[in-house]
Amino acid sequence: MLTAMVFSGGLGLASYHAGVYQKFHGRSLLLDWVAGSSAGAITAALVAVNPVERRVGRLESFWQMSADAVIDHPFRRLQAWTSVARGHLGGHPGFFRMRLPSPHPLRFRSIYDLAPMRERLGRLIDFGRLNSGETRVSICATDVESGDAVLFDTDDGPLEMDHLLASCGFLPEFAPVEVDGRLYVDGGLSANAPFDPILRTNAAIRLFVIDLFSRDGSRPKTIEAAGERKTDLMFGNQTFVRLRDQMELRRLRKELGQFTIEGEDEIILLSYRSGPEEPGPEKSYNFSRDGLATRWNEGRRDMAFALDVPGTTTDGIQMVRRPAERTLLSRTEDALERYTI
Repeated sequence: MLTAMVFSGGLGLASYHAGVYQKFHGRSLLLDWVAGSSAGAITAALVAVNPVERRVGRLESFWQMSADAVIDHPFRRLQAWTSVARGHLGGHPGFFRMRLPSPHPLRFRSIYDLAPMRERLGRLIDFGRLNSGETRVSICATDVESGDAVLFDTDDGPLEMDHLLASCGFLPEFAPVEVDGRLYVDGGLSANAPFDPILRTNAAIRLFVIDLFSRDGSRPKTIEAAGERKTDLMFGNQTFVRLRDQMELRRLRKELGQFTIEGEDEIILLSYRSGPEEPGPEKSYNFSRDGLATRWNEGRRDMAFALDVPGTTTDGIQMVRRPAERTLLSRTEDALERYTI
């Protein structure tokens, strides 16, 4: 059975990916294929490029935090909003910085510059190893002119830094990137979780789709909650509906004899579900230490639940919905549980 993991985009929310992968890695499970859009493309590259035993450490280096970080800030929501304000006004060290405005109004590139990200990834990613074929990697970007989702895949040709950053060009915040004469922007604008090529594989698959936006949620009671719910619905619905449709196409191909697959597929969807400490619709810009650690913890817990408890199946998709455990006790236990996987 082919095992694959797909990481969706979501900027700072992507520390959730790290927790998910850490728990998966702790069960001595292996991946044949990783894919992603935007921040998910970076996670996919960081996982694929490193030997199995070094992957969690590389994710720690990227997020500039330890996997056993303790969440202890007494005013976490205030800290989150402070991080958001700092990011919008000047960027976040190691991720992006404010771009100086062009004196010519028709030469706008983007609000922020991803040069710090390019520099950091240059230190963390050996593109020769990434393209070695040990783990297949698929990166999604969007053609800014045609609107088409475009897949860059190590099975088709080598991936380079520009492919990763093209997948991160979320307009107008981050600039498009030109690759082979075409201009590309964020993969999340067409396929935030690019699982399509995996579901076209003529083999039984165990597919983990890691979404950073939850399709289901509670009724919003404030304007802030309404803004957050809108974003979650836009991206969470995109992922679920596309996944359901691609699975139906896969089923029809089996019935028509186009696939000769032995064994049953297992499709598992995990979604980050933010708590009250997150800054609502601005949560993806929260790079505070406690915010990153919270998501890492939630990803670790969600994957543990996914591996141990069968999820509720909807349209053939196992929806992982772990009971909420956001208590003071569960937070202080996080560090103790990190390496007792």
